[in-house]
Amino acid sequence: MSNVIGTASTTQQLQLEALNEVIKLLIEKEAKLDARISERGSVTPVSLRSFRLRFQTAFPGNVALFNLDGGILPAGNFSAWDQGTLTPLATVIPVEYSRLVDIIGDSGPKVVSENPVTKTLADVAVQMAKNRDQFLQQAGDGKIGQVDPSYAGGGANPIVLASSPWGARLVSQGQQVQVMSNTYTLRGTCYIQNVNNKLGSAQSITVDAVPAGTVAGDYIMVAGVAATTPVFLYGIPYFHNTATTGTYLGINRTQNYVVANGVAAGGAPLSLPMLRAALSRVEQSLGTDALKSQVWHSHPSQIQAYEEMGFAKQEILMTNGKMPGFDGLTANVGQFTIAGREVVRNIHADQTRIDFMEFGSWLKVVWGKAPFWFKNRSGQWVFQIYDPASGNPTANEGCYYVDARQYAVDNPQAISSVTGLKVPVYN
Repeated sequence: MSNVIGTASTTQQLQLEALNEVIKLLIEKEAKLDARISERGSVTPVSLRSFRLRFQTAFPGNVALFNLDGGILPAGNFSAWDQGTLTPLATVIPVEYSRLVDIIGDSGPKVVSENPVTKTLADVAVQMAKNRDQFLQQAGDGKIGQVDPSYAGGGANPIVLASSPWGARLVSQGQQVQVMSNTYTLRGTCYIQNVNNKLGSAQSITVDAVPAGTVAGDYIMVAGVAATTPVFLYGIPYFHNTATTGTYLGINRTQNYVVANGVAAGGAPLSLPMLRAALSRVEQSLGTDALKSQVWHSHPSQIQAYEEMGFAKQEILMTNGKMPGFDGLTANVGQFTIAGREVVRNIHADQTRIDFMEFGSWLKVVWGKAPFWFKNRSGQWVFQIYDPASGNPTANEGCYYVDARQYAVDNPQAISSVTGLKVPVYN
């Protein structure tokens, strides 16, 4: 036998792998708007009967000059009310794993650094909050993206998405989505394998298989939403809407009291007069006392636009002949205000608008104590997966995290927006 010299390569069997102790999160989990709406306003559990949202729309308004010396009194009138209705909609995040993954995960720190099943089940609640935050940006039809005019079609993958209003910021890796035409005709479904939503870069999704017929202008839709007349969770564009067509919770939008205030920028950059007009229109609708606890909600793009207005107005004061330090950007995003009001920055928000929101006016109707893990009558919430061909059980298990809610704003006159804004450069 030849002489054996100990080397690193001949002793690999005894070597241990080093691991980073902290696993860094490489995905965003932001849910700022969802958190603010969840902590304010009311939550009402409901049955299958629709929730009725009641509004007082008028005082007795008839007033006329009257001759007290023998004159005839005019016919009387009365206060007026109206009501809208809403019912929760259920969304679900399914989780599936093999029994072996769970067995290994329970084997302790000598086998795994962390139980992947336990961690995944905890991650589901974080993902659901993020989903709600994303869904609050769409208009109530389930549209969460649009295929860009530059997309070549013919099954090209990735699918390029229009950079505004949302780009690819309302979708997640692993999510199943539908592709529909701009008249809501279903092309097909697909699973997202990769998302490119970096600010300032081309927005795109890579999918497992591009649905046949996908072309520029098509819509990326939430899975499960019906074609032709899709209905989904109501978001900001549904409530912060100045249109006088369509309905608001079943009330015709020709009724002025359900039409929100707003300023159409027409593609112009954000300006102070636009913001002042957005405030003034609320004041005109409800009176000065209506300007109470509202805040601004905006994508960082329009925060940049607001800062750019100040670049030409910078004044650096000299103290004792010395030049103070200069910082042209906001130092603390948590303290940024416009007209003395908080600005809620949201990376999921529409880049072309800034909204004047009243969180106290947001209502949530829910089924049960949503969100919750789906259970059967016996309390079981982890289910065996069966083979559809043979009917035999498999070694896989599944569980389902359900949220069942719908949103409403009980005072559309107390909110406002600036829409159709130009997106600043580098965004």
